[in-house]
Amino acid sequence: MKDAVILIPSYEPDELLVNVVNELYEEGFPILVVNDGSGKEFDHIFEQIKDKIEYLSFDKNKGKGAALKYGYSSLHRIYPEAKYVITADGDGQHALKDIIRVYEKLCETNQLVFGVRQIKKDVPFKSKLGNNLSKINRSLLTKQYIQDDQCGLRGFPIRYIPDLLGIVGNRYEYEMNQIVKFQLMQLPIYTLPIETIYLDGNSRSHFSPIKDTARIQGIILAHSIPALIMNAVLIAAMIVLFHFTDLPIIAVTYSCYTACFLAYFLWVSIIYPTKSFGRRILKELFFVAVRMCTCHLMLFLTMGLLNVTYFAMVPTMVIFSATFNALLSWALRKIFPSF
Repeated sequence: MKDAVILIPSYEPDELLVNVVNELYEEGFPILVVNDGSGKEFDHIFEQIKDKIEYLSFDKNKGKGAALKYGYSSLHRIYPEAKYVITADGDGQHALKDIIRVYEKLCETNQLVFGVRQIKKDVPFKSKLGNNLSKINRSLLTKQYIQDDQCGLRGFPIRYIPDLLGIVGNRYEYEMNQIVKFQLMQLPIYTLPIETIYLDGNSRSHFSPIKDTARIQGIILAHSIPALIMNAVLIAAMIVLFHFTDLPIIAVTYSCYTACFLAYFLWVSIIYPTKSFGRRILKELFFVAVRMCTCHLMLFLTMGLLNVTYFAMVPTMVIFSATFNALLSWALRKIFPSF
């Protein structure tokens, strides 16, 4: 028996769940299935696998996030010797070989391991829409790029269970909240490209393109409040200094960025405490330095050389410098896999 528990939240499953469980069982994985209020008409599916799994259930549907947290909270009681937990879907979207690869990467790194699908042209619209929106907005917030942030195949060392239980959300937004919080806590996250499997155009998925996408974007927006406020303060402070003082562009830019960075860093450190303080401060210093230099250069070219008014250029260049950081995070992920 392997030391990684496969946690499968399941709502209204079909025979694919039986196939998934049988494959995992043959590989020696302990399996915990949480029936998320599927109803009595689906009991015959669960009966086929109950001799190979540990089984938990809700009387009524509470959502994927609630099912995952129920499973996390039960792990220590059911599997006291487990070192890792891997979440997987029970509808055949995750190939057995990829689940095994996630397990092997967990054993190698003892860090967070997230599967990432290759989003291609033939991916169903409702999957592509939500993924692209969240990928862009989340990268702007966290300054950390991950190609696919809605894949349910994820591996966690057991030490992260308290963090997982403290994350809010009961439905699909819970998984987005996971990745945003862990990135803002500056935890190393390894990603593994996995096979993209959509059966019957992903018709078995219970994901709502409108309702669940709105929930996910709302999660990102809620986490973005400190950054949005500090960027607004930064813009206002720079405009005030340009209007009421004769300070040179370099003095205004660097003094305002430094003050806002210190306030933002303190704010985020309180909201998202981390054990990797050195990693956080080095990363944040690097990105604010890039933003300051980029903004200063653009303001010098437009205001200093072309005499463009600061009312137009300051907001434009602050927003541009933030967007540039998102592109930089994408580049750095290619060089440093756990960035």
